[in-house]
Amino acid sequence: MRSLLLTLLLSAGVFSEVNAQDSTAVNNSMATVYFMRSTGFQGSATAFTAFIDDTIVCKLNNKRYSIHSIAPGKHKFTVQFAGKKSKEKAEAVYIETEAGKAYYIQMIFQPGAFVNNLYCQEVTENSAKTMLPAMKQDVKCE
Repeated sequence: MRSLLLTLLLSAGVFSEVNAQDSTAVNNSMATVYFMRSTGFQGSATAFTAFIDDTIVCKLNNKRYSIHSIAPGKHKFTVQFAGKKSKEKAEAVYIETEAGKAYYIQMIFQPGAFVNNLYCQEVTENSAKTMLPAMKQDVKCE
């Protein structure tokens, strides 16, 4: 009886290890993108809408970030104040992503005399690591 129980436990451990390796392989086949928003006081009352390849992926409030898995390749990243469709005039950042790598995109808000400007800017991993602890992850991305 003990040998049967031991065999079952070992089998379960082997299968769970294989499944863990499979999920890691899936994660390593995708690129990871972080959208980060810490705009300060100005512009903090409304959520900013983030797009990847003209598809809405998240609405982020101030001091929040979101994480997205995407296929490797060249992608277009934009942000705007509102709307369900990416605007043609939105300033875009194009990034060639690689599987297993992380990319960090900061939402920048620039107040202007007549028009406010909102755009994306890619930042380094080191810069992102200093900013992320002051933010909270938005897992709902509504």
